[in-house]
Amino acid sequence: MTGVPRFSWLWLGLALPLMACATDVGGGSPGTGGQPAGAAGSSGSSGSSGSSGNSGTTGAAGTSGAAGTTGAAGTGGSVSTAGTTGSAGTTASAGTTGAAGRGGTTGMAGTTGAAGRGGTTGTAGTTGRGGTTGSAGAGGTGVGVDPLVGRKALLVVDNTGSLDDGEMILKQTLENRDMIVTLSPATGPATLANGQNIVIVSSGVGSGDFVPVFKDVAVPMLVFGNSAYSNLGWIASSSGKGSVNSTTLVSLADATTPLVSDLMTGVGFKMILDSRSTSLYWGTPTASAIRAVSIMGQSTQLVSFGYEKGAALMTGTAAARRVGFGVKIDSVQDLTIEGFKLLMAAVEWLVSA
Repeated sequence: MTGVPRFSWLWLGLALPLMACATDVGGGSPGTGGQPAGAAGSSGSSGSSGSSGNSGTTGAAGTSGAAGTTGAAGTGGSVSTAGTTGSAGTTASAGTTGAAGRGGTTGMAGTTGAAGRGGTTGTAGTTGRGGTTGSAGAGGTGVGVDPLVGRKALLVVDNTGSLDDGEMILKQTLENRDMIVTLSPATGPATLANGQNIVIVSSGVGSGDFVPVFKDVAVPMLVFGNSAYSNLGWIASSSGKGSVNSTTLVSLADATTPLVSDLMTGVGFKMILDSRSTSLYWGTPTASAIRAVSIMGQSTQLVSFGYEKGAALMTGTAAARRVGFGVKIDSVQDLTIEGFKLLMAAVEWLVSA
């Protein structure tokens, strides 16, 4: 039935009954005399079926908008190879502890070396070997090792079995700074000074006893009071020394020497508290002496002075650093802040030789 119009089935359905009716009514009258029946009349031709109305053409579907082409995936940036870590700069060796500045109690710490600049991730550099700590400077402000720590002091006293208050307080003060203090009688022997960093002679010791024994030891020395200055050769004669009341003002004779700590020049101050009535002792040293503190207004009357190793004395030269400190040792506990600073500055200068 290919090619038959869509509605021909309807027409055929109508035509079949008509054809049947035509058989019943369309023949001729019966022939007489046995004459064969006439051939059936041909059925009327079916009316041509009406042509189907042209179906409306389906409106052309709107063409789908072309799908936006998917943007080509951006090529992934090539993974940059990780920068090799600049071998971490080996830790800079710690700077050796710098020498401490003048006048304080501790030496300046060495500055830490700058750390090497690391690169991007990579193998870490090996840690650099730490620098060794430098030896403490000779006095000065700053952070560092106390210049008295581990140093040795020989304290020469009249009686090693019975120290007076000043001797005991001085010993404890030095030990609190981690010094090692050994007691010695005035008569020595001088070999007790071997290996010591400083010899400190109490004002309670007779000059006739200790001077012959310790005068020329090659160890720095501090002497309290002024009774031994002549025998030591530190002053021209016995007339080159004296004493004043402890309430007398003193002042710096030279602000540049480490013997004066951080005290201000041109300002008068007291060495001993007013609560203690005692004396200050001065001397007039040779021209080669280091002038630290004098009676105020009396530049030749030195309460604190020193000699560098090899400096000219009245007789001979100094075998090592020397300091004359014009206070009796039993007044140590009565020192003003200024007086105590001067004493500690003298000790530190001597042990730093």
